[in-house]
Amino acid sequence: MSQNMLLMMKDTPVMRINFDDVICDVLDDFHLPYQLKGCIRTWEIKERMSVSEIKAVIVARAKNNEAVIHFLAQRVLPITRENAKKIYALFDFEQMQDDYSKAKIATVCRAVSLQDNYWIKLENDPVLWRDVDIHQNHLNEIVAQVALHGTALTLTGTSVTPELTTSGAYAKAWHREGEELYLYKKGSKGSFEARIEVMVSNLLKKTNVNFLEYTAGKSEETFVSKCKCMTSGDIVMLSAMDFESYCNRNGLNFMEEVQKIDADAFYKMCIVDYLTANRDRHGRNWGFLYNCETMEILGCHPLYDHNKAFDSNLMVNPDVPYLVIPSMTLRNAAAVASIRTDFCFTESIKREDFITERQYKYFVNAAKELGLALGPK
Repeated sequence: MSQNMLLMMKDTPVMRINFDDVICDVLDDFHLPYQLKGCIRTWEIKERMSVSEIKAVIVARAKNNEAVIHFLAQRVLPITRENAKKIYALFDFEQMQDDYSKAKIATVCRAVSLQDNYWIKLENDPVLWRDVDIHQNHLNEIVAQVALHGTALTLTGTSVTPELTTSGAYAKAWHREGEELYLYKKGSKGSFEARIEVMVSNLLKKTNVNFLEYTAGKSEETFVSKCKCMTSGDIVMLSAMDFESYCNRNGLNFMEEVQKIDADAFYKMCIVDYLTANRDRHGRNWGFLYNCETMEILGCHPLYDHNKAFDSNLMVNPDVPYLVIPSMTLRNAAAVASIRTDFCFTESIKREDFITERQYKYFVNAAKELGLALGPK
């Protein structure tokens, strides 16, 4: 990584970087990724500088370099994801998980992701955004096959693929159906978790919650849940974890900012997680949509990722710390949320909406605790 590269936002150069020469020159501060806003230090170069000033510049340059490397490393799938080792082997990538090793992988695959419109290219490379934008370009089916099923195949074609920059622990892969991109996801225990995801999606159809719909699908005769890509054009995603880090760096109160942006969606999420005994609402599976041109955060993105809902232990004891608000239990967070939003059921909840009787009974009891009618009034 000794050559000068450009961090791009679509066709706008945002930063010039060279990790070996410790160069991180901001070219467009406004369009810096939220993950880097407040991380990059600048300094004034004077004709005469004291030893302490020079040392401060050296330290600042190193920290800038470290921040950009971490940003790129976070875009690469973790080795812990199911079939990740096979994906790494397909590209003949080292399986080292330190930030520098993962950042090198990011530069090879141009760091393209379906979550946003940032990417990497060599400074004098004539390639344009339209050439690498996953929304517009062909998907490599070989990589998708390995990502979803762990099939032993040989790679042909481009290394620009969303499979290298899709997070999460479960086997998954992107497929194009007509003009739409769909994420196919398997469970780790046969089809049970994928069926849970579809079941929760069908339950949310009977509420006034903004959610991403999951439908049942098949791949290689395996049951999968599938959903459409929620980003398109200028509308991209920012995880709650990354936004919280941004708030902390820039002197903002994260929860206060969330309330300003979209309190209604936030409170409805708290209620849904209690009703569905969801133990997995960590900071990377909820967050926001923003306009990458204006950098305006538009609101919470549709609620998604429910394959760990109806956790057996949580259905027994929902009085555990809620990942979103660790100072509150899952039950208490839902109780507070229920008086701050207009969550309701738009259709009646029935036994046949659930896979098991236990899930149905838990859901009904949780709704009654919150004073929610199980159908339109």
